[in-house]
Amino acid sequence: MRAGSKKYAKFLNEMKLRIISGELKEGDFIPSENRIAQQYGLSRPTVRKAVAELASEGLIQTIPGKGSVILKSLHLELNVIVLNLFWYLPSNEFPIIQMIVERFNQEHRHIQVRLIPFTTDTFTPSIYNSYRNIKLNEQTPDLMSLTNRFLHELKSEQMDTILSPLTDLDSVKKEEVYPFLWKSNMQNGELFAVPITFSPVMLVFNKSIFDQAGLAYPNNSWTWSDLVDTASRLTKRESESNAQYGFAFSPSFYRWPLFFLQEGGRFVQDDVPFPPLKGGEAGIRFILDLIYKHKVTPLLIRSSDLSEQLFHRGKVGMIMSTYNFSEQYMKNSFEWGICKFPRGTKDKSLAISTSVGISKECRNADEAKYFLQYLLSEPIQAFIKANSTTIPALQRIAESEEFPHHTFSGSGYYSFKDTVEDIQVVNDLGLTDKEVSALSLALEMVWCRTESFDQVWNQFAQSEIVQT
Repeated sequence: MRAGSKKYAKFLNEMKLRIISGELKEGDFIPSENRIAQQYGLSRPTVRKAVAELASEGLIQTIPGKGSVILKSLHLELNVIVLNLFWYLPSNEFPIIQMIVERFNQEHRHIQVRLIPFTTDTFTPSIYNSYRNIKLNEQTPDLMSLTNRFLHELKSEQMDTILSPLTDLDSVKKEEVYPFLWKSNMQNGELFAVPITFSPVMLVFNKSIFDQAGLAYPNNSWTWSDLVDTASRLTKRESESNAQYGFAFSPSFYRWPLFFLQEGGRFVQDDVPFPPLKGGEAGIRFILDLIYKHKVTPLLIRSSDLSEQLFHRGKVGMIMSTYNFSEQYMKNSFEWGICKFPRGTKDKSLAISTSVGISKECRNADEAKYFLQYLLSEPIQAFIKANSTTIPALQRIAESEEFPHHTFSGSGYYSFKDTVEDIQVVNDLGLTDKEVSALSLALEMVWCRTESFDQVWNQFAQSEIVQT
Protein backbone atom coordinates (compact mmCIF):
# COMPACT_ATOMS: atom_id res chain seq x y z
CA MET A 1 0.00 0.00 0.00
CA ARG A 2 1.67 3.23 -1.11
CA ALA A 3 1.90 6.20 1.27
CA GLY A 4 -0.17 8.44 -0.98
CA SER A 5 -3.19 6.13 -0.97
CA LYS A 6 -6.66 7.08 0.29
CA LYS A 7 -6.42 4.52 3.13
CA TYR A 8 -3.10 6.03 4.22
CA ALA A 9 -4.57 9.55 4.14
CA LYS A 10 -7.67 8.39 6.03
CA PHE A 11 -5.59 6.95 8.86
CA LEU A 12 -3.43 10.07 9.14
CA ASN A 13 -6.42 12.42 9.09
CA GLU A 14 -8.43 10.46 11.66
CA MET A 15 -5.46 10.07 14.00
CA LYS A 16 -4.62 13.78 13.81
CA LEU A 17 -8.23 14.71 14.62
CA ARG A 18 -8.31 12.34 17.60
CA ILE A 19 -5.11 13.94 18.92
CA ILE A 20 -5.84 17.63 18.34
CA SER A 21 -9.44 17.28 19.58
CA GLY A 22 -8.20 15.86 22.86
CA GLU A 23 -9.93 12.52 22.37
CA LEU A 24 -6.47 10.97 22.70
CA LYS A 25 -4.80 12.64 25.68
CA GLU A 26 -1.24 13.11 26.81
CA GLY A 27 0.29 9.76 27.67
CA ASP A 28 -2.25 7.70 25.70
CA PHE A 29 -0.80 5.12 23.35
CA ILE A 30 -2.05 4.89 19.81
CA PRO A 31 -3.19 1.43 18.59
CA SER A 32 -0.51 -1.13 17.72
CA GLU A 33 0.86 -1.45 14.20
CA ASN A 34 -0.98 -4.74 13.74
CA ARG A 35 -4.30 -3.25 14.79
CA ILE A 36 -3.86 -0.20 12.55
CA ALA A 37 -2.91 -2.41 9.62
CA GLN A 38 -6.02 -4.57 10.08
CA GLN A 39 -8.40 -1.65 10.70
CA TYR A 40 -7.32 0.46 7.73
CA GLY A 41 -6.18 -2.25 5.32
CA LEU A 42 -2.55 -1.04 5.32
CA SER A 43 0.70 -2.98 5.16
CA ARG A 44 3.04 -2.93 8.17
CA PRO A 45 5.71 -0.86 6.34
CA THR A 46 3.04 1.69 5.36
CA VAL A 47 1.83 1.89 8.98
CA ARG A 48 5.39 2.54 10.16
CA LYS A 49 5.73 5.32 7.60
CA ALA A 50 2.46 6.91 8.77
CA VAL A 51 3.51 6.71 12.42
CA ALA A 52 6.85 8.29 11.51
CA GLU A 53 4.97 11.14 9.80
CA LEU A 54 2.90 11.76 12.94
CA ALA A 55 6.09 11.77 14.97
CA SER A 56 7.78 14.22 12.60
CA GLU A 57 4.88 16.64 13.16
CA GLY A 58 5.40 16.46 16.92
CA LEU A 59 2.11 14.73 17.60
CA ILE A 60 3.48 11.48 19.01
CA GLN A 61 6.71 9.97 20.25
CA THR A 62 7.70 6.36 19.52
CA ILE A 63 9.16 4.50 22.51
CA PRO A 64 11.08 1.35 21.52
CA GLY A 65 9.48 -1.77 22.89
CA LYS A 66 6.37 0.06 24.10
CA GLY A 67 4.71 1.85 21.19
CA SER A 68 3.84 5.43 20.27
CA VAL A 69 2.52 7.85 22.88
CA ILE A 70 0.69 11.18 22.57
CA LEU A 71 2.88 14.16 23.48
CA LYS A 72 2.06 16.70 26.18
CA SER A 73 -1.07 18.82 25.63
CA LEU A 74 -0.22 19.53 22.02
CA HIS A 75 -3.84 20.00 21.02
CA LEU A 76 -4.15 22.86 23.53
CA GLU A 77 -0.92 24.54 22.41
CA LEU A 78 -2.10 24.48 18.81
CA ASN A 79 -5.50 25.88 19.89
CA VAL A 80 -7.19 23.73 17.28
CA ILE A 81 -10.98 23.79 17.07
CA VAL A 82 -12.59 20.56 15.90
CA LEU A 83 -16.06 20.69 14.34
CA ASN A 84 -18.13 17.50 14.19
CA LEU A 85 -20.08 17.27 10.94
CA PHE A 86 -22.87 14.68 11.26
CA TRP A 87 -23.79 13.31 7.82
CA TYR A 88 -26.87 11.17 7.30
CA LEU A 89 -26.50 7.98 5.27
CA PRO A 90 -27.35 6.78 2.70
CA SER A 91 -26.21 9.83 0.76
CA ASN A 92 -25.07 10.20 -2.85
CA GLU A 93 -23.09 13.26 -1.77
CA PHE A 94 -21.08 11.44 0.91
CA PRO A 95 -18.04 10.74 -1.35
CA ILE A 96 -17.75 14.38 -2.39
CA ILE A 97 -18.21 15.70 1.16
CA GLN A 98 -15.42 13.37 2.26
CA MET A 99 -13.16 14.95 -0.34
CA ILE A 100 -14.19 18.46 0.68
CA VAL A 101 -13.56 17.80 4.38
CA GLU A 102 -10.14 16.33 3.59
CA ARG A 103 -9.29 19.41 1.50
CA PHE A 104 -10.53 21.79 4.22
CA ASN A 105 -8.44 20.06 6.88
CA GLN A 106 -5.34 20.27 4.71
CA GLU A 107 -5.90 23.99 4.10
CA HIS A 108 -6.72 24.96 7.70
CA ARG A 109 -4.40 24.32 10.63
CA HIS A 110 -6.51 25.72 13.47
CA ILE A 111 -9.93 24.45 12.39
CA GLN A 112 -10.49 20.81 11.62
CA VAL A 113 -13.70 19.05 10.59
CA ARG A 114 -14.48 15.53 11.72
CA LEU A 115 -16.98 13.83 9.38
CA ILE A 116 -19.30 11.49 11.31
CA PRO A 117 -21.76 9.40 9.28
CA PHE A 118 -24.94 8.24 11.01
CA THR A 119 -28.01 6.28 10.00
CA THR A 120 -31.45 5.44 11.31
CA ASP A 121 -32.08 2.07 12.92
CA THR A 122 -34.97 -0.20 13.74
CA PHE A 123 -35.56 1.48 17.08
CA THR A 124 -35.52 5.05 15.82
CA PRO A 125 -36.83 4.90 12.26
CA SER A 126 -36.96 8.65 11.69
CA ILE A 127 -33.87 10.75 11.05
CA TYR A 128 -35.03 13.30 13.61
CA ASN A 129 -35.35 10.73 16.40
CA SER A 130 -32.13 9.02 15.40
CA TYR A 131 -30.30 12.33 15.57
CA ARG A 132 -31.76 13.18 18.98
CA ASN A 133 -30.85 9.78 20.44
CA ILE A 134 -27.53 9.23 18.74
CA LYS A 135 -24.50 8.43 20.86
CA LEU A 136 -21.26 8.20 18.92
CA ASN A 137 -18.52 8.05 21.51
CA GLU A 138 -20.39 10.87 23.26
CA GLN A 139 -19.65 13.17 20.32
CA THR A 140 -22.11 16.02 19.78
CA PRO A 141 -22.78 17.62 16.39
CA ASP A 142 -21.57 21.08 15.41
CA LEU A 143 -22.79 20.83 11.82
CA MET A 144 -25.47 18.63 10.26
CA SER A 145 -26.44 17.55 6.78
CA LEU A 146 -30.10 18.11 5.94
CA THR A 147 -31.60 15.74 3.40
CA ASN A 148 -35.04 16.27 1.88
CA ARG A 149 -36.46 13.60 4.16
CA PHE A 150 -34.95 15.29 7.23
CA LEU A 151 -36.39 18.64 6.14
CA HIS A 152 -39.80 16.97 5.76
CA GLU A 153 -39.54 15.72 9.33
CA LEU A 154 -38.49 19.13 10.61
CA LYS A 155 -41.53 20.77 9.02
CA SER A 156 -43.63 19.47 11.93
CA GLU A 157 -40.93 20.39 14.47
CA GLN A 158 -39.38 23.67 15.50
CA MET A 159 -36.10 23.99 13.63
CA ASP A 160 -34.64 26.17 16.36
CA THR A 161 -34.77 23.24 18.80
CA ILE A 162 -31.90 21.53 16.97
CA LEU A 163 -30.48 24.18 14.60
CA SER A 164 -29.12 27.68 15.12
CA PRO A 165 -30.49 30.46 12.89
CA LEU A 166 -28.01 31.92 10.41
CA THR A 167 -28.53 35.62 11.01
CA ASP A 168 -25.37 37.05 9.47
CA LEU A 169 -24.70 34.91 6.42
CA ASP A 170 -22.91 36.77 3.64
CA SER A 171 -25.75 38.49 1.71
CA VAL A 172 -23.65 38.64 -1.45
CA LYS A 173 -23.17 34.89 -1.37
CA LYS A 174 -26.90 34.36 -0.80
CA GLU A 175 -27.66 36.27 -3.99
CA GLU A 176 -25.38 33.97 -5.98
CA VAL A 177 -27.27 30.81 -4.95
CA TYR A 178 -30.28 29.67 -6.98
CA PRO A 179 -33.21 31.51 -5.29
CA PHE A 180 -35.52 28.47 -5.22
CA LEU A 181 -33.09 26.60 -2.93
CA TRP A 182 -33.58 28.87 0.11
CA LYS A 183 -37.24 28.35 1.00
CA SER A 184 -37.01 24.81 2.36
CA ASN A 185 -34.18 25.87 4.68
CA MET A 186 -36.29 28.56 6.36
CA GLN A 187 -38.90 28.54 9.10
CA ASN A 188 -40.85 31.50 10.49
CA GLY A 189 -38.78 33.87 8.39
CA GLU A 190 -35.42 32.62 9.73
CA LEU A 191 -32.73 30.78 7.78
CA PHE A 192 -31.39 27.59 9.39
CA ALA A 193 -29.23 25.96 6.70
CA VAL A 194 -27.42 26.65 3.46
CA PRO A 195 -28.03 24.61 0.29
CA ILE A 196 -24.88 23.21 -1.26
CA THR A 197 -26.18 21.00 -4.09
CA PHE A 198 -29.39 20.13 -5.93
CA SER A 199 -30.75 18.05 -8.78
CA PRO A 200 -33.96 18.31 -10.82
CA VAL A 201 -35.94 15.21 -11.69
CA MET A 202 -34.88 14.49 -15.26
CA LEU A 203 -35.52 11.98 -18.06
CA VAL A 204 -32.65 9.50 -18.30
CA PHE A 205 -32.53 7.30 -21.39
CA ASN A 206 -30.63 4.30 -22.73
CA LYS A 207 -29.01 5.37 -26.00
CA SER A 208 -28.38 1.79 -27.10
CA ILE A 209 -32.08 0.92 -26.94
CA PHE A 210 -32.94 4.06 -28.93
CA ASP A 211 -30.27 3.25 -31.53
CA GLN A 212 -31.56 -0.31 -31.95
CA ALA A 213 -35.08 1.04 -32.50
CA GLY A 214 -33.86 3.70 -34.93
CA LEU A 215 -35.39 6.50 -32.83
CA ALA A 216 -34.10 10.00 -32.16
CA TYR A 217 -32.95 10.71 -28.61
CA PRO A 218 -35.26 12.69 -26.27
CA ASN A 219 -34.63 16.43 -25.92
CA ASN A 220 -35.69 19.33 -23.74
CA SER A 221 -38.71 20.17 -25.93
CA TRP A 222 -40.48 16.87 -25.37
CA THR A 223 -44.07 16.70 -24.13
CA TRP A 224 -46.04 13.84 -22.56
CA SER A 225 -47.25 12.87 -26.03
CA ASP A 226 -43.65 12.33 -27.13
CA LEU A 227 -43.04 10.23 -24.01
CA VAL A 228 -46.03 7.96 -24.67
CA ASP A 229 -45.34 7.58 -28.39
CA THR A 230 -41.66 6.74 -27.94
CA ALA A 231 -42.23 4.47 -24.92
CA SER A 232 -44.76 2.51 -26.99
CA ARG A 233 -42.22 2.00 -29.76
CA LEU A 234 -39.55 0.84 -27.30
CA THR A 235 -41.74 -1.61 -25.40
CA LYS A 236 -41.23 -5.26 -26.37
CA ARG A 237 -42.73 -8.39 -24.89
CA GLU A 238 -40.79 -11.46 -25.92
CA SER A 239 -42.74 -13.58 -23.42
CA GLU A 240 -44.82 -13.18 -20.27
CA SER A 241 -41.67 -13.39 -18.17
CA ASN A 242 -39.35 -11.40 -20.41
CA ALA A 243 -40.17 -7.81 -21.39
CA GLN A 244 -38.43 -4.58 -22.28
CA TYR A 245 -40.38 -1.49 -21.24
CA GLY A 246 -40.17 1.90 -22.87
CA PHE A 247 -40.45 3.74 -19.56
CA ALA A 248 -40.32 2.96 -15.83
CA PHE A 249 -42.49 5.09 -13.55
CA SER A 250 -41.29 5.68 -9.98
CA PRO A 251 -43.78 5.76 -7.06
CA SER A 252 -41.33 7.73 -4.90
CA PHE A 253 -42.62 11.04 -3.55
CA TYR A 254 -39.37 12.51 -4.89
CA ARG A 255 -40.48 11.60 -8.42
CA TRP A 256 -44.23 11.14 -9.16
CA PRO A 257 -45.46 14.57 -7.91
CA LEU A 258 -43.93 16.06 -11.06
CA PHE A 259 -46.90 14.67 -13.06
CA PHE A 260 -49.31 16.20 -10.53
CA LEU A 261 -47.60 19.61 -10.65
CA GLN A 262 -47.52 19.69 -14.43
CA GLU A 263 -51.32 19.53 -14.47
CA GLY A 264 -51.71 22.37 -11.96
CA GLY A 265 -51.98 20.26 -8.80
CA ARG A 266 -51.28 21.66 -5.32
CA PHE A 267 -50.63 19.71 -2.16
CA VAL A 268 -51.19 22.68 0.15
CA GLN A 269 -53.13 25.91 -0.34
CA ASP A 270 -53.33 28.71 2.24
CA ASP A 271 -51.51 26.42 4.71
CA VAL A 272 -54.25 23.77 4.38
CA PRO A 273 -53.09 20.35 3.09
CA PHE A 274 -55.06 18.46 0.44
CA PRO A 275 -57.17 21.34 -0.93
CA PRO A 276 -59.92 20.69 -3.49
CA LEU A 277 -58.49 19.10 -6.65
CA LYS A 278 -58.17 21.50 -9.57
CA GLY A 279 -56.38 19.76 -12.41
CA GLY A 280 -53.67 17.75 -10.72
CA GLU A 281 -55.69 14.54 -10.93
CA ALA A 282 -55.13 14.57 -14.72
CA GLY A 283 -51.47 13.88 -14.02
CA ILE A 284 -52.41 10.82 -11.97
CA ARG A 285 -54.67 9.57 -14.75
CA PHE A 286 -51.75 9.93 -17.15
CA ILE A 287 -49.60 7.73 -14.88
CA LEU A 288 -52.32 5.08 -14.75
CA ASP A 289 -52.68 5.24 -18.54
CA LEU A 290 -48.95 4.59 -18.89
CA ILE A 291 -49.36 1.43 -16.79
CA TYR A 292 -52.72 0.04 -17.92
CA LYS A 293 -53.76 1.64 -21.22
CA HIS A 294 -50.49 2.01 -23.06
CA LYS A 295 -48.73 -0.70 -21.04
CA VAL A 296 -45.34 0.96 -21.48
CA THR A 297 -44.24 0.91 -17.83
CA PRO A 298 -44.20 -1.87 -15.22
CA LEU A 299 -46.30 -1.55 -12.06
CA LEU A 300 -43.83 -0.54 -9.34
CA ILE A 301 -45.62 -0.01 -6.04
CA ARG A 302 -42.99 0.55 -3.40
CA SER A 303 -41.06 3.83 -3.21
CA SER A 304 -37.63 2.40 -3.95
CA ASP A 305 -34.93 2.64 -6.57
CA LEU A 306 -36.34 -0.33 -8.51
CA SER A 307 -36.77 1.75 -11.66
CA GLU A 308 -33.05 2.62 -11.51
CA GLN A 309 -32.21 -1.07 -11.07
CA LEU A 310 -34.24 -1.96 -14.17
CA PHE A 311 -32.42 0.78 -16.07
CA HIS A 312 -29.04 -0.60 -14.98
CA ARG A 313 -30.01 -4.00 -16.37
CA GLY A 314 -31.05 -2.57 -19.71
CA LYS A 315 -34.70 -3.53 -19.21
CA VAL A 316 -36.20 -0.05 -19.76
CA GLY A 317 -35.57 2.67 -22.32
CA MET A 318 -36.33 5.68 -20.09
CA ILE A 319 -36.74 6.50 -16.39
CA MET A 320 -37.34 9.58 -14.27
CA SER A 321 -34.25 10.10 -12.14
CA THR A 322 -31.80 12.73 -10.90
CA TYR A 323 -28.21 13.81 -11.43
CA ASN A 324 -27.39 12.22 -8.07
CA PHE A 325 -27.97 8.74 -9.49
CA SER A 326 -26.16 9.42 -12.75
CA GLU A 327 -22.75 8.50 -11.33
CA GLN A 328 -24.08 4.96 -10.92
CA TYR A 329 -25.10 4.89 -14.59
CA MET A 330 -21.49 5.35 -15.63
CA LYS A 331 -20.89 1.74 -14.60
CA ASN A 332 -23.38 0.58 -17.23
CA SER A 333 -22.23 -1.29 -20.31
CA PHE A 334 -24.38 0.95 -22.52
CA GLU A 335 -24.37 4.65 -23.35
CA TRP A 336 -27.01 6.82 -21.73
CA GLY A 337 -28.21 10.41 -21.88
CA ILE A 338 -30.19 12.88 -19.81
CA CYS A 339 -32.61 15.71 -20.63
CA LYS A 340 -35.39 17.76 -19.10
CA PHE A 341 -38.43 15.70 -18.16
CA PRO A 342 -41.26 16.02 -20.74
CA ARG A 343 -43.80 18.72 -19.91
CA GLY A 344 -47.53 18.38 -19.40
CA THR A 345 -50.08 21.21 -19.52
CA LYS A 346 -47.72 23.31 -17.38
CA ASP A 347 -43.95 23.47 -17.76
CA LYS A 348 -42.88 22.75 -14.18
CA SER A 349 -39.93 20.94 -12.65
CA LEU A 350 -39.20 19.23 -9.33
CA ALA A 351 -35.87 19.05 -7.49
CA ILE A 352 -34.14 17.41 -4.55
CA SER A 353 -31.39 19.16 -2.59
CA THR A 354 -28.83 18.81 0.19
CA SER A 355 -28.13 21.47 2.81
CA VAL A 356 -25.92 21.92 5.87
CA GLY A 357 -26.88 23.67 9.10
CA ILE A 358 -25.29 24.50 12.46
CA SER A 359 -26.40 22.43 15.43
CA LYS A 360 -27.93 24.13 18.46
CA GLU A 361 -25.25 22.32 20.47
CA CYS A 362 -22.36 23.92 18.56
CA ARG A 363 -19.97 25.83 20.84
CA ASN A 364 -17.89 27.29 18.03
CA ALA A 365 -20.52 29.06 15.93
CA ASP A 366 -18.11 31.44 14.19
CA GLU A 367 -15.91 28.60 12.98
CA ALA A 368 -19.00 26.61 11.91
CA LYS A 369 -20.28 29.59 9.90
CA TYR A 370 -16.85 29.89 8.32
CA PHE A 371 -17.14 26.28 7.15
CA LEU A 372 -20.58 26.99 5.66
CA GLN A 373 -19.11 29.93 3.76
CA TYR A 374 -16.33 27.61 2.62
CA LEU A 375 -18.91 25.17 1.21
CA LEU A 376 -20.47 28.01 -0.78
CA SER A 377 -17.14 29.46 -1.97
CA GLU A 378 -16.48 29.43 -5.70
CA PRO A 379 -13.47 27.07 -5.48
CA ILE A 380 -15.45 24.46 -3.52
CA GLN A 381 -18.59 24.77 -5.63
CA ALA A 382 -16.40 24.34 -8.73
CA PHE A 383 -14.76 21.37 -7.00
CA ILE A 384 -18.21 19.81 -6.48
CA LYS A 385 -19.06 20.31 -10.15
CA ALA A 386 -15.79 18.76 -11.30
CA ASN A 387 -15.81 15.79 -8.94
CA SER A 388 -19.45 14.72 -8.58
CA THR A 389 -22.56 14.50 -10.72
CA THR A 390 -24.74 16.59 -8.44
CA ILE A 391 -25.26 20.26 -9.33
CA PRO A 392 -23.62 23.02 -7.24
CA ALA A 393 -25.87 25.60 -5.58
CA LEU A 394 -24.01 28.63 -6.99
CA GLN A 395 -25.73 29.51 -10.26
CA ARG A 396 -22.69 30.91 -12.06
CA ILE A 397 -20.59 27.85 -11.25
CA ALA A 398 -23.35 25.44 -12.24
CA GLU A 399 -24.23 27.06 -15.57
CA SER A 400 -20.88 28.33 -16.86
CA GLU A 401 -18.83 26.08 -19.12
CA GLU A 402 -15.80 27.95 -17.78
CA PHE A 403 -15.93 25.46 -14.91
CA PRO A 404 -15.62 21.83 -16.10
CA HIS A 405 -18.20 19.30 -15.00
CA HIS A 406 -17.73 15.70 -13.94
CA THR A 407 -17.40 13.05 -16.64
CA PHE A 408 -20.85 12.87 -18.17
CA SER A 409 -22.46 11.03 -21.06
CA GLY A 410 -22.75 13.22 -24.16
CA SER A 411 -23.64 16.88 -23.71
CA GLY A 412 -26.64 16.32 -21.47
CA TYR A 413 -25.15 17.85 -18.33
CA TYR A 414 -26.42 21.38 -18.99
CA SER A 415 -29.99 20.19 -19.71
CA PHE A 416 -30.88 21.24 -16.16
CA LYS A 417 -30.64 24.91 -17.16
CA ASP A 418 -34.07 24.63 -18.82
CA THR A 419 -35.65 23.43 -15.55
CA VAL A 420 -34.80 26.27 -13.18
CA GLU A 421 -37.29 28.85 -14.45
CA ASP A 422 -40.28 27.15 -12.77
CA ILE A 423 -38.96 24.62 -10.29
CA GLN A 424 -39.76 23.59 -6.73
CA VAL A 425 -37.70 21.68 -4.21
CA VAL A 426 -39.77 18.70 -3.07
CA ASN A 427 -39.92 20.09 0.50
CA ASP A 428 -41.62 23.24 -0.76
CA LEU A 429 -44.69 21.22 -1.77
CA GLY A 430 -45.86 21.79 1.80
CA LEU A 431 -46.42 18.33 3.27
CA THR A 432 -44.87 17.02 6.49
CA ASP A 433 -43.02 13.73 6.69
CA LYS A 434 -46.06 12.08 8.31
CA GLU A 435 -48.29 13.29 5.49
CA VAL A 436 -45.84 12.14 2.83
CA SER A 437 -45.56 8.67 4.39
CA ALA A 438 -49.34 8.26 4.79
CA LEU A 439 -50.04 9.48 1.25
CA SER A 440 -47.38 7.23 -0.26
CA LEU A 441 -48.90 4.20 1.47
CA ALA A 442 -52.45 5.10 0.41
CA LEU A 443 -51.39 5.64 -3.21
CA GLU A 444 -50.37 2.01 -3.47
CA MET A 445 -54.10 1.31 -3.77
CA VAL A 446 -54.33 3.88 -6.56
CA TRP A 447 -51.44 2.40 -8.53
CA CYS A 448 -53.14 -1.02 -8.22
CA ARG A 449 -56.46 0.54 -9.32
CA THR A 450 -58.32 -0.67 -6.22
CA GLU A 451 -59.15 2.93 -5.25
CA SER A 452 -59.35 6.14 -7.23
CA PHE A 453 -57.03 9.08 -6.64
CA ASP A 454 -60.03 11.31 -5.96
CA GLN A 455 -61.20 8.94 -3.23
CA VAL A 456 -57.80 8.86 -1.53
CA TRP A 457 -57.36 12.62 -1.78
CA ASN A 458 -60.79 13.34 -0.32
CA GLN A 459 -60.18 10.89 2.52
CA PHE A 460 -57.04 12.80 3.42
CA ALA A 461 -58.79 16.15 3.11
CA GLN A 462 -61.50 15.04 5.58
CA SER A 463 -59.35 12.96 7.91
CA GLU A 464 -57.25 13.92 10.88
CA ILE A 465 -54.86 11.03 10.30
CA VAL A 466 -52.09 13.30 9.02
CA GLN A 467 -52.71 15.99 11.58
CA THR A 468 -52.13 13.84 14.66
